[in-house]
Amino acid sequence: MSRPGFVLEVDDKTPPLLTMAGSDLRLERFGLGTSVVYPADAVASTDPVGLIDAALTAPAGTHPLAAQLKPETRLTVVVVDTDRPLPRPDFDVRRALVERVLETAARAGVDDVEIVIATGLRQQWNAARITEVLGDRVATSFLPDSLVSSHDVTSSDLVAVGDADGHPVRLNRRVAESDLVVLVSARTDAASDCPMVAGLTDVETLSRMGGVDRDDAFCGRVEAVVHEAVTTFALVAVLGQPLLGRPLRFASKREWEWTLADRLAFAGSRQIVAALPRQGAQLLHGNPRADYAVVDVLGGEYRRVFADSRLVWRAANAVEIGAQADVLVTSVWGASIDEGDPVGSPLSAAHHALVTRAGAHLGTSAVRDGGAVIAFHPLRRRFSNRRQSAAADFFATVLAATTDPAEIAATYEARAIDDEWYLDLYRKQFAEHPLRVFHEWYATARAAARLSDVIWVGGDRRSAALLGHRAASTYADALEIASNSVGAAPAITVLHGPGLALGDVR
Repeated sequence: MSRPGFVLEVDDKTPPLLTMAGSDLRLERFGLGTSVVYPADAVASTDPVGLIDAALTAPAGTHPLAAQLKPETRLTVVVVDTDRPLPRPDFDVRRALVERVLETAARAGVDDVEIVIATGLRQQWNAARITEVLGDRVATSFLPDSLVSSHDVTSSDLVAVGDADGHPVRLNRRVAESDLVVLVSARTDAASDCPMVAGLTDVETLSRMGGVDRDDAFCGRVEAVVHEAVTTFALVAVLGQPLLGRPLRFASKREWEWTLADRLAFAGSRQIVAALPRQGAQLLHGNPRADYAVVDVLGGEYRRVFADSRLVWRAANAVEIGAQADVLVTSVWGASIDEGDPVGSPLSAAHHALVTRAGAHLGTSAVRDGGAVIAFHPLRRRFSNRRQSAAADFFATVLAATTDPAEIAATYEARAIDDEWYLDLYRKQFAEHPLRVFHEWYATARAAARLSDVIWVGGDRRSAALLGHRAASTYADALEIASNSVGAAPAITVLHGPGLALGDVR
């Protein structure tokens, strides 16, 4: 059992605290009285097989999985990848979940089994990714016969399963025509509970769900249509905080508990990145690994499992933070936002700071309306030429013309999602679908609209200006800029570390 998260009030004995900006790690001193939110301790994982078997044999709201399987069952295992754990896990618990489901199916004599990766607007999986996440046993058994596939939101071979508010809902054909679907997922946050819709439907449905005129209740109505048409058994592992590998283990600890080895590791990492900016950053921060403890595994009826897993994640990660802050401060670590990139793109950084970090709360935001967010990130113009081609063009062309979501949706969105080059990259080169960057920007803009300032410490000024934000050289300069809107003595809350804690405002 890990120690719960807590709020530290900075006093004259508090040491400098770790901040993360792209691939840069630094120690920052915060003013007296600053509230620093520490997530629950990251702890090492244990074998999850016992938890998985309990979820399969004593599920919530339905019969055990084995009792639902017969030799003639057409079974599809759906692996949710719309919100993958970052940093990458040393061992992806989804492998163990899928293996236990397949073993149960084999004992029942089920022959018709396929695996569908619910990627939605994210990259589709290549063979290497399938092997990495699901393991050699699954890859060698299913890949040669093309029994593993990633969902294609642009496919013409999707099946209409009903209407939601007069909108036709089209679903992955294999999933729609299955006798039983086992949905496998790893929960790393308390985000929306619509993985089947987000991962397995069509572009038109996804556009309405995440578009500029987003209707949060629409997702639930589409889910109801999908689950009326498909019998689903959900299997969800709830994960704890990331325990980083040895070179970066100090970042998962509280600073006053650092050992001499931790201090040397911190100093060494800074020296490596300073001496070899590109190679050193890629070595340490390009693909760091983390261990995630499995808090619990829940199985059974889809809606109940996802509702219960959300409560379990909250119980493990919620931190009572007191009153809303005037200024919310957050790090943005490249390894937490863009897989394989030690720094991360400015668009991903903005979404992570304002939506993922500042948006992690239980109904009341940690920062008040009209407050400010200060984030640490260099905002360099870094985009993968293949994976983020649409995002690079969006940043350079669309934001240069306007940051207004309504104007962007009306002028640029349809053109981008019909662009054959972007679609070819999505279908054949494992790139993100072009619609994804639009949806991320709409969410980022909504989050920024309620704030007076978004200020980037160490951020490129031209990039910040394109985002409609501001840049500052130092944290002190950022506070000076924010003082124009929040006053000279603001209440400040700092979100600490690479993990994610839910802020529960009293």
